[in-house]
Amino acid sequence: MNRSHRNYNGFSLAEVLLVLLAWSVLLLCIAPFHSQAVINMERKEYIRQLESDVLLAQQLTMENHPYYLLYIRPELKEYYLYDYKQKEVVYERKFPKNWRIDMLTLTSPIQFTADGTIKKPGTMLIYTKDQNYRVVFPFGKSRVNIIEQ
Repeated sequence: MNRSHRNYNGFSLAEVLLVLLAWSVLLLCIAPFHSQAVINMERKEYIRQLESDVLLAQQLTMENHPYYLLYIRPELKEYYLYDYKQKEVVYERKFPKNWRIDMLTLTSPIQFTADGTIKKPGTMLIYTKDQNYRVVFPFGKSRVNIIEQ
C-alpha cells in the first residue's frame, strides 16, 4: 500500500472562510442593483394598475350605469372608484408615500358618460423618485394615456 496518498476528507477552515468572504463581497456588489430593479418593477406595476383602474371605471360606466365616479385625492395620496347608485366604494388605492400628484387641468371626480366619453378631459402629473408620468384623459372615448417623461 502506497503511503504517499493521503485521505483528504473536506476543506480546511481557511478555505471555507475564503469562499464565504468571496460570496459576501459578490452579494454586497449585487444587492444595490437588485433593490433598484425591484423599485422600478413596483413603480411600473403601480402605473399599470392605475391605467387598469381607469379603464375599469370607464367600462363599468358603459355597461352598468353612469354613476361611477373616480376620485383622485392628491393631498391624501389616494384614488378610489365610488358607485354613487349603490353608495359604495368599488376599490381604493394608495399612492406610494414618496410620490407627488399634480392635477394640472384634470378635476376630480373623473366621470364618464354612458358611451365611454370622459365628461371633463384633463391632465395630471405623477412625480416619483426616479421617473415622472404625464397622465392624459383625452377628449372623446379614448383610453387614458400615461406617458413617461
